[in-house]
Amino acid sequence: MPEQLTVKCPSCRSDIRAIGESRPVDSLRQHQYERHAIEMAPERVRKNVAAQLRDSDGYNARPISGV
Repeated sequence: MPEQLTVKCPSCRSDIRAIGESRPVDSLRQHQYERHAIEMAPERVRKNVAAQLRDSDGYNARPISGV
């Protein structure tokens, strides 16, 4: 069973939950578009999600601002 991953929206700090490897990127892009009317480049969202997952302990997690 795929693991549920959680990333934070860089705009509003909401938790975005998704199951599977590629879903956090898709979920964050959709959230940004629907909630904040922001359309970010997919590679920028991928970098943001990768940074958050790499530093998942929260101590060094600093999401890239999309605003």
